Amino acid sequence: MVQLTNPAKYRHRVTLQKHESYQDDELNWVTGWNDHVTVWAKILGLRGKEIIEAGASSVKITNRIYIRYRDGIDETMRIKFGDRYFEIVHVNNLEERNVEIEILANEVRPSG
Repeated sequence: MVQLTNPAKYRHRVTLQKHESYQDDELNWVTGWNDHVTVWAKILGLRGKEIIEAGASSVKITNRIYIRYRDGIDETMRIKFGDRYFEIVHVNNLEERNVEIEILANEVRPSG
């Protein structure tokens, strides 16, 4: 049986974007960030910078973002929230239950 998460905890509307080639309105091929899917999310800004240690390397994380499980989310994507952008550092299928995804991310300045 699949356990459902509380839908009230997802209060931010975010768009996952892929960096890819696509045709613009004038049918020209352009490489850039393209909207992939819009979902509800929970965004938690971390106090200071949390350091995730993995072997000899460490990664600084500024935000944890939670969304309902969906296949195909990976570190090549980014998240758009209003005029803010988040680079995905790691995607974690919580407890491998296909219910909720935790995304570790860094806020970045927008780029083409």
